Amino acid sequence: MNSTEILGPDRIDKPVSALAMVPKSGTITRVGRQAYTLMMFVAREQGAEDEITGLFGAPLNSVIRGYDGSTGTVKDLKKHLLSMVTHVVEWQSPSPGETEEWGACGLLSQVSLKKKNGENWLHWAYPPALRQEMLYPLRYAQIRRSTIAQFRSHAGLALYEICARYKDNPSHRTSKQHWHWWLPVLTGKPVPNEIKTEFRFFNRDTIKPAIEEVNEVSELTVSVHEFRVGRSIEYLQFEVHLKQESTAKLTKAIDMSKVVRAIQLGIDAEIAEDHFIRHGEIAFSKAVERLEARLALPGTPILSRHAYLKALLNGRAIDVSVPEAHLPDMAEQPITGKADPGIELQANLRERESEKLTVVRKELEALAASEMTLLLSELKRDFIERKMSSAVMKRLDDGKWASALIMGELARFYWKRTRGTDWSSAEALPKVERIEQAGLF
Repeated sequence: MNSTEILGPDRIDKPVSALAMVPKSGTITRVGRQAYTLMMFVAREQGAEDEITGLFGAPLNSVIRGYDGSTGTVKDLKKHLLSMVTHVVEWQSPSPGETEEWGACGLLSQVSLKKKNGENWLHWAYPPALRQEMLYPLRYAQIRRSTIAQFRSHAGLALYEICARYKDNPSHRTSKQHWHWWLPVLTGKPVPNEIKTEFRFFNRDTIKPAIEEVNEVSELTVSVHEFRVGRSIEYLQFEVHLKQESTAKLTKAIDMSKVVRAIQLGIDAEIAEDHFIRHGEIAFSKAVERLEARLALPGTPILSRHAYLKALLNGRAIDVSVPEAHLPDMAEQPITGKADPGIELQANLRERESEKLTVVRKELEALAASEMTLLLSELKRDFIERKMSSAVMKRLDDGKWASALIMGELARFYWKRTRGTDWSSAEALPKVERIEQAGLF
């Protein structure tokens, strides 16, 4: 097997019992779930365990790259692999009565890393109760390797795999389950005996971002149906359809380069990915760029990079003046050379871009309803010509122009129409002059 790529078909038939895993003694992570699915795929390709070791095996980097991970995440993957052996999981199908029940067990019964011809190889074995189901499932969901590699949240990945089970179902709907059932399945975290989480927070922090991610990166379109008992929402059911082939081809993969850069700047990987999913690619990218520019500047160091990044994403004021009592005595400071002009230029550019975006936001919010309708109509024609993804078009059709997915494009489009120059080179004009020159309204 090639050490850098797992060959074979894109389709994976994943057992229905492995879709709605409920953790009992530890967290199921997104990376762990992706790696586990790739390992299952490799095991099926091999057909049987090695006669000498009694284990399945594959080059470690081929598994990592199979879910589009970085080769530098070996240490993190070891942690996830260990959890597959030590953490207990309860297996169940998302549809009641679809599979036979068995007791809870670990995802793997054994896992090891060994050097082979100078390369790290991963070896593993399944618990007896799972081996047959993993290798020869009777009922399964058809998922795509290329799709699961694009997910950056466990909730999105879990929802995709479950919904894939129903894409060809006549009703196109999952089974109706209490939201308490969905809680551990989507979050990948054990649920205490007494659930203190409120549905509105679970919906805001988990369900909505998961639906958005599935619709953004996969071949499926998913929506949720809520069922009330009295005043409270108690049950959830998801409706799923396959995207049209032409639309599916236009679906863009998430650009994770800024997440990688955030990690390189000292942001924890899980925190970086969580911010990426919550705030969107554009807002997250801008915040990481500003963090990087700030770190390059001389002066008072940042006490907490995590807090600084969060403040940038939430639009809070940062870098307030340091009290005089904390300022060093300038007379005692040695004379140093000037700061790198390249770094200063980069910081100034980032700051001006942020200021321009603030100006544009205020102008957009001040537009009359008729003006905004006309602007969004023109933006939609521009999107159609550029063949933007279905997720972007849907946000625009829903009027969610303030979302991170739309705002970056809208700001640049609006700037071009009102200033007559590109976003990267234009300077702000007074609002009256802007309207007269544009001749839009």
